[in-house]
Parts: sequence; structure tokens; C-alpha cells
Amino acid sequence: MLGTRNLRQVVGRLLSSPGAQKIFPSAPCSQRCHILSCRPVVAAVYSAPKAPGLSRFLGTGMSDKESFDKLKFDAEKGDVKAMFETGMSLLAGRGCEANESEAVKWYTKAAEKGHLDAQYNLGVCMYYGRGVDRNIEQAVAWYLKAADQGHVAAEYALGVCYEKGRGVQKDLVKSIKYYTNAANAGDASAQYKLGECFYYGRSGLKENFQEAASLFSKACEQGLAKAQYMLGLCHYYGQGVENSESKAADLFLKAAEQGHPQAEYQIAACYYSGRGVEKNLEKAVEWFEKAAKQSHPVAQYSLGQCYYYGRGVPKSEEKALEYYTMAANQGHAQAKYWIGIILKSKE
Repeated sequence: MLGTRNLRQVVGRLLSSPGAQKIFPSAPCSQRCHILSCRPVVAAVYSAPKAPGLSRFLGTGMSDKESFDKLKFDAEKGDVKAMFETGMSLLAGRGCEANESEAVKWYTKAAEKGHLDAQYNLGVCMYYGRGVDRNIEQAVAWYLKAADQGHVAAEYALGVCYEKGRGVQKDLVKSIKYYTNAANAGDASAQYKLGECFYYGRSGLKENFQEAASLFSKACEQGLAKAQYMLGLCHYYGQGVENSESKAADLFLKAAEQGHPQAEYQIAACYYSGRGVEKNLEKAVEWFEKAAKQSHPVAQYSLGQCYYYGRGVPKSEEKALEYYTMAANQGHAQAKYWIGIILKSKE
């Protein structure tokens, strides 16, 4: 057992570690320690430019370098598709040395000649500042050109831009329009985003759990982890679908196996409490650990509880203190309380 002095030293080292937050900020999410305590974080991340394809040279016996040289030769002769594929190869360094600025030049040549994917990829490069100075307004202009030709990923990107007011004036009506277009065309991310708008009653849409669950289900068919997680919430609470803890747990597990942190926590909580699955404290600890490694504060707190009481792991106040401190660094109020309990018991 650690003495009080050593315990305080442990806490001090953890609190002063690189990147640690102050121990008393306002909590970033609900501090409930039971299931379904954190809402998902919405990230406006667009699809990266497509990977290079030298498929036209497959089966020719040519090396990647030879294929790239021939591709560039065709591009220089005015082959628009070759211009686009040259840009892809340069961006990824396939058959050549990676050169983002040169990639953008070839994307621009192809985009100006109306190449759909080049217009979208050029927009992505401008949005993120890859190979060119970041210019979100210009990125939106290229997304619009691609969307006008029915480019699904560009429509999703425009939905995000209009929702967040990035490069354009915020316009929720247009945002929903583009999300809907992309969702109807089968884009999983758009189906998820539109489903989320219905779930929370956002972006001018009224709360509609049935519509949300339907959209999440479509995105799940394409294996989208965050949609699996949200459909799991719908089943857990019976929102727009059958109330089924077993279906919820199954969906949480599918999302967790793809590394979704909230789902990792939720399936851990299911195993811990025996909700929707057979109770298994060892599996609960395993999934709490995975979520904790992704900085999930409630998972960190839950691990502290497991070590403090010896549930699924050998009892260890030292390990409990370590996890309580991780959670406390993110503002978890109950974790701060348990740090005080452990330190006071050693005085």
C-alpha cells in the first residue's frame, strides 16, 4: 500500500503531466457513471482525396514508376482523366515522389476542364491547405461545381459548410438540402448527419426518432461506426424502433470493434451491468480500458471504480487513483471526490 506522501506524489505527477488539464474545469459531458452518459462528438471531416489508381496499366508488366511516367505523358497531351490520376499519384507518392503542390496543379487542370472528381478533390485540398494555401471560400466554390454535376461527397461537404458557416454564410435550409441529396444517393455520412439532425431536432428539423432511426439503419448497412452507435441508443431507449437492450448491445459492440470510443464505453457498461448481454466484469474492464485510452472520462472513472473495489481486476488503490486522476483532469466531478477519499484515508 502507498503511504499518503507517495500517493500525493503520484497525483502530482499525473496532474502535471504534458497535456494535462487543470483539475477543476467545468465538465465537458455528463458525469453520470452509468450507461449512455456521453453524446457523440460531431466532426466535420470530409473524405480525403481518392487514392491513386494506375489501373489502366494493370497487367502490362509496367512498374509503378513506368506507369506514372506514361500517365503523366498522357496528361501532358491533354488527357483529362490522366491529369486527374496524375494528381492522385503525386499526392500519395505512387510511382513518383509525393508532391502535394504538383498534385494540386494537375487537379486544377482537370477541374477546369470539368472533371468531376478533380473538382471535388481540389476542393478538399483547398479546404485543408494541402499543396495550396488554405482557402475555404474557394473550396466551397469547387464543391459547388462538383455538386452541380451530382458529386455525392461534394454535396455532403457542402452540407457541412452550410451547417457550420464555413466559407459561406450559415444556411440551415441549404445544409439540409445537400445532406438530403447525398443521403438519398446512398452516402453513409450524409445519412448519419441527417439522422442526427432528426434525432436531436437540429438544423431546422423537428425531432423525429423514427426518421432518425431509419437513416441510422441505412448508414449501418454500410458499416458506419457512429451510425451503429446511434442506432444502439435508439434501441436502448426505444426511440423510433423496438426497445431492445440486446439489439443495442449488439450495435454498441459492432461500433466498438471499429474503435468508436463512446461505443467502447457503452458496451463496457452493458457487460458491467448485464444489460443486453450476460454480465461479465472482465470483459467490462477490457472495454473500459479501450475507451479510457481514447480519453473517455467516464470510462476512466469507471476503471477507477473497478480497481478500487476489485471488480474484474485485482483491487488496487494505486491503479484506482491513476484512473480517477485521468478522469479528474477532464473535469469529472465524482473522480475528484474519490481522489479526496483515497488521500484522506491515508492521512
